[in-house]
Amino acid sequence: MSRRTRADSNNGLLRSALNSQRVPSSNGRSSRRDTPRSGTRSLQASQQASRDVSDDDFDDSASVMSEDTWLGEDDEPVGDVGDWEELLGGALEALGEKRAAAREKTLASIVRLMAHVYMGEGLEGRRVTLLEALRRGARSTKSARERELALRGVALWFVNFGTDAEAEAEFGSVSEQLRALATDPGSDVRAPAVAALGMANFVAGADFRDAAELAQFVQARVLAPALERRAMDEVRQALETLGLLLTVVADADAALAERVFDAALALHMRALKADSVDVRVRAAQNFALVHQALNAHAPFAFAQQDELVGVLEMLRHESSKRHGKRSVAAQRAAMRDALRTIEAGDAPELRLALHGRVVRFGDWIRILRLHAFRAALGGGLPAHFLANALLQDVFDVEFDGSHDEFQLNKARMVVSPSSELAKLRSKDMRKRRAAHHATLQPDDE
Repeated sequence: MSRRTRADSNNGLLRSALNSQRVPSSNGRSSRRDTPRSGTRSLQASQQASRDVSDDDFDDSASVMSEDTWLGEDDEPVGDVGDWEELLGGALEALGEKRAAAREKTLASIVRLMAHVYMGEGLEGRRVTLLEALRRGARSTKSARERELALRGVALWFVNFGTDAEAEAEFGSVSEQLRALATDPGSDVRAPAVAALGMANFVAGADFRDAAELAQFVQARVLAPALERRAMDEVRQALETLGLLLTVVADADAALAERVFDAALALHMRALKADSVDVRVRAAQNFALVHQALNAHAPFAFAQQDELVGVLEMLRHESSKRHGKRSVAAQRAAMRDALRTIEAGDAPELRLALHGRVVRFGDWIRILRLHAFRAALGGGLPAHFLANALLQDVFDVEFDGSHDEFQLNKARMVVSPSSELAKLRSKDMRKRRAAHHATLQPDDE
């Protein structure tokens, strides 16, 4: 599969397929402002070996062995988003504001728009302008929130435009900036920088050797120092990014994947013994991914397999006294699935219903890639599945955009009346009305 397949899906807005619009939280915690929808399954039910999730109830509780939740923003439903290119143009102008709080609100709007609308065939001539604005935000010295939002935007820029020529041209300098932010001892955005770096490489990197080199960089320069500092948010993100990169390497060169993971095996064992449930889950997922990939070629066992199985069994039966019932339930499901893969060669299956189609994720490569795109897109994941050829290529699915029912579900997005997107839309409408009235005025004689 080419990692630079050009987008060929229909342009235009497509429904987000979710009732609430949510922006991913960088630290994997929830503000708890959003309440579960009635169609959402319980966490325990969703984490069985076979999982069914519809596009109407796809949220964190339907994820694979994940404690990630989403930061709810602007959940009140109103009408149509309108011309997203004009909205985005207005938002880019608003980024020139001197007040950091104003820039933060504008960046939040841009991030939300990029997550919920596939932009791949639009924004001609302004794609690099958008990327440059996001990179400036990532360098901001005024606001950590601004830096974090800008880095989310960088990841989303590659999801939207990463298969185009602009991404190939910009990837090198973007990668250099993100590596610096991910390893700067004084940086407070190391985790989102690592997330953006992993997604950019996955989409626009040259090939699996690029991914292997970055995986080695992440484990030596990010994961190991973060474990020493016990910075669990950074450890979790480093493990998640390593998992995504290893899906590329393992899919192309099993021997190279084994060498890369061997260098990180001790770090993953340490992560399994960390206090954070999220960290333990990510480490277990990576063990399962690598074992499944290598075992497909020849019978395989890790160098410390007996110890690994013992730790996974211990975590599978850990009581809920220290972490709470919900977290421990997620941990038990994760360890059970990892043990099934390592001991019996079985992988869990997630089934995602999208627009009348069921997309199956029945191996660890597909599952961890889904997890990475969900982390980047949040509630916009179904919309990108329907419209973005990148995701359709990665997961080998297609959707017929000419179908009548498909057309009826286009061009809708939930926007709060008080949100920055709504304000930008109102400003744009006022400008257009003023321009229209000006054309109706009689010429002075």
